[in-house]
Amino acid sequence: MYDISLLLRTELPAWPGDFTFEKEPIKSIEGNSHCNTARLSMSSHYGTHVDAPYHFEPEGLTLERLDLNPFVGPVLVHEVDTPRLIQPRHLPDLAGVERILFKTPNSRFVADRVFHPDYTAVGLEAAQVLVQAGVKLVGIDYFSIEAYKAEGHPVHHEFCSHGVIILEGVDLRQVPPGVFELIALPLKIEYGDGSPVRAILRDL
Repeated sequence: MYDISLLLRTELPAWPGDFTFEKEPIKSIEGNSHCNTARLSMSSHYGTHVDAPYHFEPEGLTLERLDLNPFVGPVLVHEVDTPRLIQPRHLPDLAGVERILFKTPNSRFVADRVFHPDYTAVGLEAAQVLVQAGVKLVGIDYFSIEAYKAEGHPVHHEFCSHGVIILEGVDLRQVPPGVFELIALPLKIEYGDGSPVRAILRDL
């Protein structure tokens, strides 16, 4: 089993301008000081997380309305050694592939304490091929599936408008290319646009 979730900690950077992770210990609730509890605060798109279609499409499904099947099942971990945009020529044979995670040069710095704007992302043409192939979930080893400051966010719109689940911030440093079982369930948040997940891979 591979845990491909990033550790939620204050040192993990957030998307520039977004909310970081904060954990405030609370020693007493209504006079009960016999247990440990805490108040958590973070962006819905912090660390290892999923984007619901509603994230970029006003009419897209929110988290609590999503079919859970795309979040669990066989997934192809596909390694790509390109420094910037994943293009159609970098894609594998997609016959029968419903879920794909891209392991890229991002894995070198996915857990760093600083944000890297020059990460590898999925290009629009590749996104269109993935949608046409019927892929239901696409993931990548950094905080966005799309290039930093991409004008108009065309890749997010391509996936979200077709109901494709986006899984971002997966930690694939220890994972070899191949086919695994993915389990990456989001929290059941009312009107949710995204959610942190505990994502794991298991050998089939």
